[in-house]
Amino acid sequence: MAKLVAPIVEDDAKSQPAEVVPQAVKTRPAPVRRAAPTSRPRPGELICGDCGEGNAPTRKFCRRCGNSLAEAEVVKIRWWRRIRFRRKPRVLAAGTRPARPGDSKKRRAFQSTLQRARALVGAMLLVFGLLAGFYPPLRTLVTQQVGNVKQKVRGAADTALTAIRPVSVQGTKGPANNPPKAAFDTFKNTSWITAWNEKKPPNLVVQLDHPVALRKAVILTGDAKNFAGHSRPSVVEFTYSNEKSDLIQLKDIPGPQEIALRNAVGVSKITVKVLSVYPAPDAKTIALTEIELFGIG
Repeated sequence: MAKLVAPIVEDDAKSQPAEVVPQAVKTRPAPVRRAAPTSRPRPGELICGDCGEGNAPTRKFCRRCGNSLAEAEVVKIRWWRRIRFRRKPRVLAAGTRPARPGDSKKRRAFQSTLQRARALVGAMLLVFGLLAGFYPPLRTLVTQQVGNVKQKVRGAADTALTAIRPVSVQGTKGPANNPPKAAFDTFKNTSWITAWNEKKPPNLVVQLDHPVALRKAVILTGDAKNFAGHSRPSVVEFTYSNEKSDLIQLKDIPGPQEIALRNAVGVSKITVKVLSVYPAPDAKTIALTEIELFGIG
């Protein structure tokens, strides 16, 4: 026969939470407002993490609140200020005094006067340029005056040049009476004459006593006694010991030709090579009367 088991019912008092004594209402603390820094932080200063005050890089604690600056942030310099040119601090020599208060006023007045003078000169040049551009007689006058000044300067420079004489002249040989050195003997009645070979151009090797700066050369082509009897140099190359050269185009005339040398600075050796000629009928030789060198040194 089955037995009836009654369910066990726990005490309701034990299942209820414990009693709590009423507590006083706690008020929320007011937020702390950080005061603004007393001055604007400058580049390189240490910003205090507590009060935001800027401090000198040498300080260990904030000058305002005393907080440690061990982890303070450094104010960075803006990129455009990093590339700006800065003036070096002025260092006074021993025995000198700094400028007096009145000196700065004089300096500012002088700078102001100088700026006005520059502006006035610039305006005058602008007006003069416009007038010269739109008034042909004035433009012609200006061109003539500039040309005269250039001519005077060029004349003064040419006067300062001296003749440069070689100490030795070697080169492609020819007849005994017309050796290579005849091209530099300063005589107009002698010539250097040699066979013309386009595949193997003739040349002259000129040695100077010391390095000089050559400015020009005066060249007489052909034979002084028989100008049309020999071919004459047309294109000549001057190669210098400074590893530079000048390519010269000559005219087919019996008179002297003045040639500007642009790359002959610090030269002690010159190689003159004939690259092409003005041909003479039935002539297998070329002739060159004289080469005179002028420069500084």
